[in-house]
Amino acid sequence: MDDERTPTEEPGMTVTPETFRQHIHILKRYFDIVKLSDWMQLKSEGKVMPAKSCAITFDDGWVDNYEFAFPILKESNVPATIFVVSDMIGKNTIFWPERLSRLVNQVSNHYPQFWSHPELQWLQKDPKGYCFSGRSPTREELSALIASMKNYSDQEMNDRLTHIESTLQIEAGVHRPSLLNWDQVTELVSSGLVEIGSHTCHHVRLNAKTPSDLIRNEIINSKAVIGKNVGQIAKTFCFPNGDHCPLAIDLVKQNYCGAVTTQSGWNTADADVHQLRRIGIHQDIAYDKTAFLARISGWM
Repeated sequence: MDDERTPTEEPGMTVTPETFRQHIHILKRYFDIVKLSDWMQLKSEGKVMPAKSCAITFDDGWVDNYEFAFPILKESNVPATIFVVSDMIGKNTIFWPERLSRLVNQVSNHYPQFWSHPELQWLQKDPKGYCFSGRSPTREELSALIASMKNYSDQEMNDRLTHIESTLQIEAGVHRPSLLNWDQVTELVSSGLVEIGSHTCHHVRLNAKTPSDLIRNEIINSKAVIGKNVGQIAKTFCFPNGDHCPLAIDLVKQNYCGAVTTQSGWNTADADVHQLRRIGIHQDIAYDKTAFLARISGWM
């Protein structure tokens, strides 16, 4: 897939439409593909559940879910859940890992002299693989850089990036929408195949370092915003970056019928529906039938 957004996406975040179509074909052969909330409902009511069920989920609410995945879901008649960041829907903004990726690529390709600027020194303290020079980082180097920056809070990362872009007068923003708008979300829901879950209001990591009031607002208000704009209650929740703390778990249990983490693995009938595991899939590790089957072989 040739798409101008792909080179600056956070590594491990994409598959091509052709690969996704192949994945759907394989999953239909081995599993009952269900809506996540339907599986949770069966479990909560103690009803008979499919022996091998699979729920397809997407995080963040990227517009390419609508552009590329949705047509394949329709042609295959397969359901899915998209976890959206409610207050970023319809806005020409991106998450800080993508902002960082675009900034690094922009400086490396066009302004390598800026790497000696004091405003950029903090980026160069931890990663050892990327030399911060006149070439773009590899996807592995970029992934390491993003991981090292997760020591900062989401707000601090966004503030730092905004300051750098302003000080150095570098335009590293979005030139076309990266996230869904509410009209697209409504069309997805109206199809009957896609349900919308909450991924907080602003993609805030809900760990013990996050203020309690912010955790409460991110979990509760996102559900209200989705209901207001879509006319459908968000039944499910996804923890940003997989981070959670006891308060976040309690609030999610009070407001949603279930939630997913980023912890890898399968779920049995006695799994905690508010801390469900998932199997992450992306192009680099599931590019053909053999690689995909190897990735999901725990149930095969």
